[in-house]
Amino acid sequence: MITVAIVGPGRVGTLLGVAVARAGWRLVAVAGGQDAARAALCRTVAGARPYPTAVEAAAQAELTLLCVPDDALERVASDLASAGAVGEHDRVVHLAGSQGLAPLHRVGLTGAGIAACHPAMTVPQGAEDPELLVGVAWAVTASEHDRGWAEELVTTLGGDPHRVPEDARGLYHAGLTVGANAVGAATATARRLLLAARIDRPEAFLAPLIEASVANVLTRGAQALTGPIVRGDTTTIATHLARIGEDFPELLPAYRALARATLAPVRVTLEPATVARLDELLADPEA
Repeated sequence: MITVAIVGPGRVGTLLGVAVARAGWRLVAVAGGQDAARAALCRTVAGARPYPTAVEAAAQAELTLLCVPDDALERVASDLASAGAVGEHDRVVHLAGSQGLAPLHRVGLTGAGIAACHPAMTVPQGAEDPELLVGVAWAVTASEHDRGWAEELVTTLGGDPHRVPEDARGLYHAGLTVGANAVGAATATARRLLLAARIDRPEAFLAPLIEASVANVLTRGAQALTGPIVRGDTTTIATHLARIGEDFPELLPAYRALARATLAPVRVTLEPATVARLDELLADPEA
């Protein structure tokens, strides 16, 4: 039975702590984060103990999962290596989406196995059900020597491992960030506009529309985009801008930015005069 340490019992760390225990491994150590978070995870998983430092926690386990903020990752990994907390019989994995193996370089020099494994899933506050990870795609970056066990870790947690090269991690994570946060921000903007239009339940309009739109774009790409930008309907866009400017001016920058993002992939399909007019309407007035 593999022994596991979690460093960083935040949303992802807490969920993974429960998930590895559910998978039959032993969560033996928890470090990092707030005292309350460490204590909560140790209460949830029998046998887990809180430790004041990542070094002490990693020394108790064969597998250490680093769920710390991206900016702290290299420092924490270096601390483990410098203190001799990990070695050739250990494995260290970080969960940062935008980074590959570079932050774990010093850990690798100790002989420990290293990998970057990132689940493409948003984890809500307080989530403790490992089913959230079942069927989820994970980006796995590892050497040929470490790839087998890294992918096995993902499949043990119910995930679907996908190999992502070291030099592609930044683009990979940028794509996920746009897909999750930008889509969420667009939905929040749409919701505010419908509420301003005195629609009591904006979700009744938005949920089926967004679901269908996203599904279409996922399979067909930009050619599935619809609406006045794609049609080159400059009068409608001018009307939108005028009404938002009168009733909800703080949303004008978001509307313009989202409209420009819609225009970018369809510019070549529109008449030059139409594109010029849309560029004029959607230009940032403060630029």
